Amino acid sequence: MIELPFAELRVFVATTREAVPEGCTRYLSVDGSVPGAAITWDHHLSGETINLMAMPDTFDASAYQGVGTTMADTDALASVVAVMAGGKSRLPVRVRATLEAASHRCDHLGPLRGASDEIDALGRGLNGFVADALAKVSKDERSAEFARLCRHVARCVEAEMPLPFDSDTYDESRRRAEALDQAGGIVRGEHIALIDLRGRDSLGWEAIYERIASTVAVALQEHRTGGLRYTVGINPFVALAPKELRPALEALAEAEFLHGAPALAATPTPGAENWGGRSTVFGSPWNYASRLLPDEVVAIVERALLLDSSRSRLLIGM
Repeated sequence: MIELPFAELRVFVATTREAVPEGCTRYLSVDGSVPGAAITWDHHLSGETINLMAMPDTFDASAYQGVGTTMADTDALASVVAVMAGGKSRLPVRVRATLEAASHRCDHLGPLRGASDEIDALGRGLNGFVADALAKVSKDERSAEFARLCRHVARCVEAEMPLPFDSDTYDESRRRAEALDQAGGIVRGEHIALIDLRGRDSLGWEAIYERIASTVAVALQEHRTGGLRYTVGINPFVALAPKELRPALEALAEAEFLHGAPALAATPTPGAENWGGRSTVFGSPWNYASRLLPDEVVAIVERALLLDSSRSRLLIGM
């Protein structure tokens, strides 16, 4: 048996202080910046490829009551399991490698550099298992389901059992992406594709990117409060795609701020109640619908990328 000394920490998903579980007053945050966290390990801010790379090798979590994230996914789960173990270096080598491969599949859709074919396959299967389980629950149930998944993976580690594996979500996403395309839900521009997911179940980004030649995708969905929310990402399957989207993220944050509250600052920083995310994929505000129109978002993204000469060369293949 392998011991995970902090496996009983409360696990939750929260984007506001009010959403933190009652009684959880001292907590950690991983793969996102939960307001009020005592310590935050967030690769969106520190720049690492996956969040495990932002985690300490060893860590004593005995002074904390819980660990949270802002979005339930495999990358966040891997970091939670590392916290439960007391640091990533305390995980078995094969488990850590699989968690890293799964995190990379989650965030970047392709294999982690240096991972063997076997480990990449195990990582893709673990990511599929997590995505499949989360896709089956409502948004209100997602925090509890994420906690259940973290504990399930932790128990597998402790019992030295194989980590969960499932490819059903990916296979179903490919079928849904084809149906979306046939229904006209993918509008391909010269550089940017607009993906209209309103009224549809969520799709895996990998399945969408496989169908487009555009270097960047802008997806729009309904926000839970009404209105629109956006996700913008680089297509990893296009060789001439830009390396990062930071200028576009900053330009969209400025445009959102011009509409006033609830946006608190014109920058994509924690606490600004504005656009935020990584340099390769980011989204509109968590807690309210964006005031920007789809065509406006597409135009801002394209203009921001083309204004930077180095990114312009990557985008248009000069």
